[in-house]
Amino acid sequence: MRRLLSLCLLVVLSALRCEAIEIRTSELPWAVVNTEYRSAIATGIDGRCAEGDVVVSLHDGRLPRGVEVGAGYLFGTPREIGKFQFSVHAANNCSSTVKEFELIVTGKPILRVFPDEVTCEYRAGGSVPAPLTVRVSGSWPDLPYSIRVDAPWLSAKLQAGVTPATDSALSSDTVLLEIDPKNLTPGTYHASVRFSTWLGANSPVVAVTFRVVAAE
Repeated sequence: MRRLLSLCLLVVLSALRCEAIEIRTSELPWAVVNTEYRSAIATGIDGRCAEGDVVVSLHDGRLPRGVEVGAGYLFGTPREIGKFQFSVHAANNCSSTVKEFELIVTGKPILRVFPDEVTCEYRAGGSVPAPLTVRVSGSWPDLPYSIRVDAPWLSAKLQAGVTPATDSALSSDTVLLEIDPKNLTPGTYHASVRFSTWLGANSPVVAVTFRVVAAE
C-alpha cells in the first residue's frame, strides 16, 4: 500500500513539474528572405517551479539558413524561402517543455486593392453621399496595413486594418471612404488614398474623383 501511494505521489509530482512551465507563443509572424527577422518566444512559469531563468533552445527540426534561437527569441536574417518546421525546448532548473512551430519565409508582402478608381457625384444642398467601398487583400494573411489620404474632404475607416487570416471566410478587408462636401463649391475634385504595409513590395493607390453639381 505504501509503495502504491509513493508511486501515485511520484506521478502527481511529475505532472505538476510538466505543467509548471509553458511556451506561450502560439504562432510566428512570417519572415522576408534576406531581411532581418526577430520574434519573441514567450514563456511562463508558476510558483511551483521558479528555480532559475528559463532557457529557450532549438529542440528538433530545421531553421532557415541565417536564423537561430537564443535569449528567448527567434532571430537572424533568413537566406532561403520555404516552410520550416521545428520544435523549441524551454527549461529551467526544475521543469521543461517542448513546442512545435512553423516559420514561413517568403518575399516581401504585396497589397491588393479593388477598385483602384472610384467616382462619386453630389448635388449641392443634398444629402451626404454614401461611403465608397474599397476591398483590401494581400499575399500575406493577418497583414497590418495603413492608409494615407491627401484631401481634407475625404476620410477613411478601416474595418479591421489587417488582411484576412488564413482560416478566415473573408477574402478581403473593407475600407469605407467617406466624403464631407459641406465646404466644397461646384466643380470636380480629385484625391488619392495610398495603402502601405511594413516591408511591403508595393504601395497601391486608389484614385477618387468627386463631382459637386450646383443646386437646381
